[in-house]
Order: sequence, then C-alpha cells, then structure tokens
Amino acid sequence: MFGDNGNVIDLDSAAEAIAEAEVLVIGFDFTADRMLIDLRSDPGGHTLPLVELVEPLGSATERTLWLQERRPEVAPPERFIFMGWPHTAQYLKDAALLDMVTTRMKAEQGIDPSEDLGSILKELRRRERLDTRSAVTGAEGFETLWSRVRR
Repeated sequence: MFGDNGNVIDLDSAAEAIAEAEVLVIGFDFTADRMLIDLRSDPGGHTLPLVELVEPLGSATERTLWLQERRPEVAPPERFIFMGWPHTAQYLKDAALLDMVTTRMKAEQGIDPSEDLGSILKELRRRERLDTRSAVTGAEGFETLWSRVRR
C-alpha cells in the first residue's frame, strides 16, 4: 500500500509481530544488512536475547541454521518473522517499535537492550546518510538522470 509519502507500513501489524515473534528480522532499503532481534533465551537463562546487525541470507531456513550454529543452547525458533522497513531509520525509532522490543525484553528476560538498539540505530542512520549521498552524487549502483552542465 502507498500513501502520499511512499510505502505505508501497518504499525499495528508490526507491533503484533514484535509481541509474538521469537525471531524478528528487519530489512532496509539503504543497506543489505538486517537488524536481527532474537527474543529467545535458553531454559536456564544463560543465553540472553540477541540484537545485532547481520548479513542477509537467502531464506528463513538459512537464518534458522545460522541461529542454531550461533546459539546452539537455544531451541530453533517456532515464530520467525521477516519485515521489510520501507522508511528511514529515524522513523523506526519514532514509531516506537524499538521501545516495544525493549519493553518485551525487560518483561520477559529482565534485561534492557536500549544501549544495543541505540548503537544499531546510530549505525543504520550512518549507512542511510551514505546511501543518500551516493544516490545524490550518482555513485556506483545509482544512475544520475540529470547531470550538471558546466560552462
């Protein structure tokens, strides 16, 4: 669905995904990497949830195998959700979705991921600025439709 300013995301559905998913992967237009939010922990509570930027993989099956290698003490996820984020990194923060992640982690595991989420958001903003600069200057991967005429 599109609005006056481009793609519209159903924030209620996004909030529902955060409330129900065991693993949430968010993809962005301005970077190939994904934000991975793995809300699971092991039964003993020794392995805490994971929040980080990760490389893209080809499928949910590949991501599940990656998670099993990375976090063998945690059972494979039953609820895995991929969400494309068609907006800016700042709007991800402004839409309070990351606050929902923080609230859930505090309630379920008693941990505060705010610092990790803040670092990831800062990195996403940096990448977004670089992508915008590349688009404006016609860097590799972008095509300049109108060029400046020098006189």
